[in-house]
Amino acid sequence: MDTIDVIIIGSGIAGLSAALSATENGARTVVVFEADTEIGGASRLSGGIIMGAGYGLQREAGVEDSAESFYRDYMNANVWNLNPAAVKAFCDESGPTIDWLVGHGVRFHPDLIFGGAENTPRCVAAVGQGGQIVNGLARKVRQAGVDIAVDHRVERILFEDGRAVGVVVGGEEIRSASVVIASGGYGANRELLAEHNPSWTATGDWGWYIGTGTAQGDAFGFAEQLGARIDGHDRGLRLLHPGFVRTFESYIPGWMVLVNKEGRRFVDESSAYGVLDRTTHSNGGVAWFVFDHQAVDRSTAGNTKAYKQVMPEREDRQSPNWNPAMIAEQVEAGRIHSAGTVAQLAVKAGLPVDQLQATVEAYNDGDHDAFGKDAQFVRPITEGPFYAAEVRLATLCWTGVGPAVTGRGEVMDTLGRPIPGAYACGEVTGGVLGDVYVGSGNSVGNSATFGRIAGRNAALSIAGVPAATSA
Repeated sequence: MDTIDVIIIGSGIAGLSAALSATENGARTVVVFEADTEIGGASRLSGGIIMGAGYGLQREAGVEDSAESFYRDYMNANVWNLNPAAVKAFCDESGPTIDWLVGHGVRFHPDLIFGGAENTPRCVAAVGQGGQIVNGLARKVRQAGVDIAVDHRVERILFEDGRAVGVVVGGEEIRSASVVIASGGYGANRELLAEHNPSWTATGDWGWYIGTGTAQGDAFGFAEQLGARIDGHDRGLRLLHPGFVRTFESYIPGWMVLVNKEGRRFVDESSAYGVLDRTTHSNGGVAWFVFDHQAVDRSTAGNTKAYKQVMPEREDRQSPNWNPAMIAEQVEAGRIHSAGTVAQLAVKAGLPVDQLQATVEAYNDGDHDAFGKDAQFVRPITEGPFYAAEVRLATLCWTGVGPAVTGRGEVMDTLGRPIPGAYACGEVTGGVLGDVYVGSGNSVGNSATFGRIAGRNAALSIAGVPAATSA
């Protein structure tokens, strides 16, 4: 087989963005290898929300924003414990990447979304969610002449004389001028999770991963072959879950009262899931939902607003775990404690009696404002019986440890130098997304943006053009 210009490993939003970008920047032959029997990976399962700054849909909505503001907010949220050059490239190129997707026919709902705790709405949701972004990119990629080979797992990267020169698939060596690693995360690999995400592993049998079975962390093997640096220990997005049944629930009802093992509130319960992840983690990773009979009584269960984040195509969502039928079932099963008084409830749940009583009294008296919780989400805990359920950061959505990259998408060696011919993008990479998941669309935005950056520079490197973060 003749040498291919660019080989892409993975066909999620990152890999497909890289493939399309490579063709736009001079690559004549591009091949995408996908380990699964269908394209899309975890991207296909995503909500299709993407984050960026300074793009057309933002301006059309009358929102003034900039890459500089996005960068400052992003780095401050993560106390600057990130790869600054890579994050700067992401923030600079995030807006142009959304415009690029629109130019390639990806349709977004016009209403902007607050994805996290930001003061400026930076997110938009794709019509048809993540699957439609995948389908739209795949259509464009195929029209550009790219070959997508499904059910072809890359076994290793060929590394000769200090550069990546191809891959091995099915025992066959396939040569290329550049290789882009976009093979996704490692959420389906318990051994790698135990090594790289010990705080999630500590949830034990409660823990489960929402992605695909092909998320085996192939990039770690590739990184070892290349001598690449690994960034991002113990990073990933985890959602609170009660361990009833393995149903995906991104947001908890805002009317809940969430307390730590000491019986104290520690967060506005209507906060974005990235905030709940980090604050619960800092409180030991285990917490308790406390509520009263109003949540069980069908005549009152829907009287208090549940969700701050309004997502297109999911306006009528109902909580799969915290509805009257499920609560009654789990009380019967013993997974939710029930008692006639808050003091009795504390005893059953193993929480400090005096502290839980004080917490509930303060909440009912209006002290909830200390966490900034909006009154529309407040449901006083006054109507017995009273209930408590243990929750853990058990649902794993995204993994954040992997090869470090430059702002040009180049894989870095252990000394921080670019490895010739090797690029990476998406969930594969470490150091772009931090300890704080800044909001909905962070991972999809990173995938599309760095896919576009990596594909562009992988193609330009063939012609000897200096790598760039901007078009």
